[in-house]
Amino acid sequence: MAFMEDGFLDCAGWQSMLDREGLPVSSASIGLLRRDDFTARCGTLLLWCRDSEGCRAVLREYNGRAGEDVAVLLVADADALTALREGGWTPMPGLIRQGKLHPYMLKTLDELETAGLAEFVEDLGLVFPKH
Repeated sequence: MAFMEDGFLDCAGWQSMLDREGLPVSSASIGLLRRDDFTARCGTLLLWCRDSEGCRAVLREYNGRAGEDVAVLLVADADALTALREGGWTPMPGLIRQGKLHPYMLKTLDELETAGLAEFVEDLGLVFPKH
């Protein structure tokens, strides 16, 4: 696999995207995972998170669980990784429709709203059924 060539582990490249695009003001993180790592339940998770310094891109080990701090997990193929790093948030809805990016909500709608990510989820073109 061309994991080193796909730029996934390049935190500086992801940080540049976050500096350009920003991140929703949130108490929770958004995780990005390569499809092969998701399938294997083992690998590296890229986190987009906020702290007192602003938006940060950090890596951590993935062992089948994203972690309590992750509200949205995005599972991406190689094409999606490139499109996200270069295009930021804009290509996300199209990548989801094309099946190149699979979003998983790890929190309820109420928890997403509390964390400040409900609008981000809506921007992805995802909806929650109202009961």
